[in-house]
Amino acid sequence: MIKKQILTRLPWHFRLAKWMMRNDVRGGYRLERIAERFGWLNFIARLSVTEKLTLDVPFYRKTTRWDLEDVLNYDEPTVRGLANAIDRMPEPVIFIDCGADIGVMSIRVASKTKNIRRFIAIEPNQIAHTVLVENYKRLPVQAEVRFGAVGRTSGRGNLNSPDYLPDDDHAKFISFSAAGQIPIFRIDDLDIEPNQCIVLKLDVEGGELDAVEGAAETLSRCSHFVVDIEAHPKVAERTGTDPIVILRRLNEIRACDFQICEHPDFKLSLEVPFFNQVDGKNFDIIAVSK
Repeated sequence: MIKKQILTRLPWHFRLAKWMMRNDVRGGYRLERIAERFGWLNFIARLSVTEKLTLDVPFYRKTTRWDLEDVLNYDEPTVRGLANAIDRMPEPVIFIDCGADIGVMSIRVASKTKNIRRFIAIEPNQIAHTVLVENYKRLPVQAEVRFGAVGRTSGRGNLNSPDYLPDDDHAKFISFSAAGQIPIFRIDDLDIEPNQCIVLKLDVEGGELDAVEGAAETLSRCSHFVVDIEAHPKVAERTGTDPIVILRRLNEIRACDFQICEHPDFKLSLEVPFFNQVDGKNFDIIAVSK
């Protein structure tokens, strides 16, 4: 793979295109397409999230053409919810980022709390994984990256694109295949010692229940845990698994309090299907063991 140029200042044409998009000025998306066609976006942007934390963002990849404003606003309710939950943990946590992509959630959360002592990232997309490795090298605490996906059993698999978002890397999901190119393993295979504080972020596009089953031993042996899952109506329809089923399983492993990040005061019932309780869009739900 040819090493991409790293820029610490975004080129004028992209800054202009972004300004036009944000201000509803016609031509911003067209300018971006022109820049792509001429190879002007074939670079990595190194963005300063804080004085000590930076994030490499690959602009040659359509799904991560983010400037600093995009990064600093990335999934803010979930970042805030996770950071608050981590700050309440009695000791520094191990943050396991499943479906880490390029590491933006890890770095955003790290910018909000100092109560993390170790990061573990797992990512099955090779393009994202390559950038993730570099981003994790610059974290100020112990950090490791694994290429692969998580499941209830070990094996191999492939990445697939759903019909509703065929061109979005962030929507790809894993299917088991004996001849697959991607290793699949359980969180329990990480050999995390008992009595640790664990944070498990699951952005695995429908594989959340399998991931929880493959982490059941780790979660049951830890002192405290925080688990973040995404509830997506189209993913629930594709998999046939209501997010409430996943939350019930977590509650079986250890009694939990649940919070919808986008609606922190909402009282969630484990007895009612999730999308019967909330409007049908994407939400993040955080489970905190009692």
